[in-house]
Amino acid sequence: MEESKKLIVEKASMLFMRYGIKSVSMDDVARHLAISKKTLYEQIKDKHELVALSIQLQEKEYLETTDNLRKKGLAALDEMFEVYKMVSEIFAKLNPAFQYDLNKYYPQLCEKMMRQEKNHIYEDVLRNLKKGKKEGVYRQEIKEDIIARMHSSRHHAMHEKNEEETSLLANQESFEELFLYHFYAILNDKGRELLKSKNYFSINKIKEAKS
Repeated sequence: MEESKKLIVEKASMLFMRYGIKSVSMDDVARHLAISKKTLYEQIKDKHELVALSIQLQEKEYLETTDNLRKKGLAALDEMFEVYKMVSEIFAKLNPAFQYDLNKYYPQLCEKMMRQEKNHIYEDVLRNLKKGKKEGVYRQEIKEDIIARMHSSRHHAMHEKNEEETSLLANQESFEELFLYHFYAILNDKGRELLKSKNYFSINKIKEAKS
């Protein structure tokens, strides 16, 4: 992708996530970039293409980040928490209207995005589960494939088509609850003690989990 086009897609992606897709027009994108609509349309055919390219960019950034995490050689628990932090930061910046608008106005793009996202989460969780069992912090009896599919499906369910449900579920607090649920379902006693000692999550959440 040409640098000028990449800058347009990066700005549009940021605007879509902050304000929702419907609320951001091509005029808005051009204005924020301080370029003319003519210049914008020389690079981007229409808003549909811009939304599609924005989704591709988000997927590319996710894959690059998770790939870099794997290269760090972190312990399973640390690796999973780094993923939690990354996605939590995304939720902190994400307007629930983004997912709702994507579902309503770009259903084919949404279906493709959710399918790819679900596959990526499944693969990452499956790999992490195998690593954690080898390190002796995850329960040996868990079925990696089943747990990975359950986790990816639960994550997928946070992006409901109903606007009210999307607002309630697609937020940072819900995501923290999902991760705590996942952690305490897979950790053995050694892993639980390790999690408590690291104090990854809010103090209240860890205290509740101890009891």
